[in-house]
Amino acid sequence: LDDLAEEIKQATFRVTRCGELVGRQVAKALGLPFGVVDLSLAPTPLVGDSVGEILKILGVDDVGAPGSTAIVAMLNDAVKKGGSFASQSVGGLSGAFIPVMEDSVLAQAAESGCLILEKLEAMTCVCSVGLDMVPIPGDTSPETIAAIMADELMIGVINSKTTAARLIPVPGKAAGEFVSFGGLFGESVVLPVRNTGKSSRFVRFGGRIPAPIHSLKN
Repeated sequence: LDDLAEEIKQATFRVTRCGELVGRQVAKALGLPFGVVDLSLAPTPLVGDSVGEILKILGVDDVGAPGSTAIVAMLNDAVKKGGSFASQSVGGLSGAFIPVMEDSVLAQAAESGCLILEKLEAMTCVCSVGLDMVPIPGDTSPETIAAIMADELMIGVINSKTTAARLIPVPGKAAGEFVSFGGLFGESVVLPVRNTGKSSRFVRFGGRIPAPIHSLKN
């Protein structure tokens, strides 16, 4: 695992150096100041463009299997280390994205049942984003969706990281049915949302969750 992490770090270093050189030339040609290099691993549905495929290369037969969260954390850390060593101008999120519909290998794992919503949530604790491009049944209650968003919000707040919830309730579709938006939006089966309708009391309390204390971590 040390060797794998080092290989990722070195590859990221090379990509970042090249990206910065290109970016500085473009900025110079446009007469603009150079900004930052964002080396985020953002997949597309095209074969060979998958973050899920990287996770499988790094040791799991199916994304979502035990160890997937650890691999995402290792990948994210190695990318950030390689990038920050290569440039003083690394910015953006600069880490791994896990959008289900936009990544063919993640979509396959969802179809096989290995990648479920709860495992995705665990992986968002260590990746660069939150629940991303996740199709869910169209009849999922608004209270359940709000509660899932609250969970993602608090993962971000407690861990001081970026999270989001790009959930897609698909009208007329149930869990296990297929949906395709085409192009870069991709395709996937609709993921089941377990325990739907059981968060209503929590959501209807309203108000705000108090800001957590960070000073005691110093």
